[in-house]
Amino acid sequence: MSVQSAAADVDVDLRQLFASLARNWLRILVVALLVTGLAYALAWLATPHYKAETQIKIETGESVYTRPNNTNDNDKPILDEEGIATEVQVVSSSDILNQVALKLNLARLPEFDDAANMSTLSKFLVIAGLKS
Repeated sequence: MSVQSAAADVDVDLRQLFASLARNWLRILVVALLVTGLAYALAWLATPHYKAETQIKIETGESVYTRPNNTNDNDKPILDEEGIATEVQVVSSSDILNQVALKLNLARLPEFDDAANMSTLSKFLVIAGLKS
């Protein structure tokens, strides 16, 4: 008898469940929109921790002193998109970024050391490969 009553407790009437959802669809929609709006407002109002800005100055590297006197402006190298893209790749190169990090000793700063403020659970998840 106890097996039958336990099985009866587990049974779910799907028709009644979906009828309840259909009756309360407006309430569910309003709550979902409120939570979405609140999350958006909090994300919009939050101050960013880090902000970066990069400016790249690309020049031909020539001056009046390095060019012969009899050349005109048509002999200057042309700055095209490929040349600019090459310079951008050099700046964003991981080797250069590693050199900058070593030169400035960024590893000693807590902002750049994720393991410094990590909880034991987070460390375990990193070791297990479940978290980056």
